[in-house]
Amino acid sequence: MDSVPTPSSTFGIELIRDYVLMDLLGTDYRHVIYWAGKRLAREFPVLSAEEAPPFFHEAGWGHLELKKQKGNSLSFLLTPPESTRLDRPAGYFQLEAGFLAEQFSRLNGCVAEGYAELNKTHVQILIEIDPKDPIERSI
Repeated sequence: MDSVPTPSSTFGIELIRDYVLMDLLGTDYRHVIYWAGKRLAREFPVLSAEEAPPFFHEAGWGHLELKKQKGNSLSFLLTPPESTRLDRPAGYFQLEAGFLAEQFSRLNGCVAEGYAELNKTHVQILIEIDPKDPIERSI
């Protein structure tokens, strides 16, 4: 009997992101996917910065590593799964940037924004935390 190839764990995610969402959202893709990442972070909060990399791994988003932290800026290196091509359009990794921004906003009690830049071998995600802009917490 012929063996059936095992599908990549990210294949379904990529189908939805690459074809369905990009087609439906068009030029709004970058903004909507960023806010979707923030929404996911509210549904799946991490209790510390150290919990973010395991979450990325479990979500099939790849290997996340904190490369540099200086003041209120954090720089992460995201190495997507091998099945994820790095010839994506600008804004493709905004889901991950929004997710991290919201996590750090919640962890620090103030506004945080995320920016993803695509390089040849990885994605750099920069998180800027604004301690002068506190978030209101519901009681």
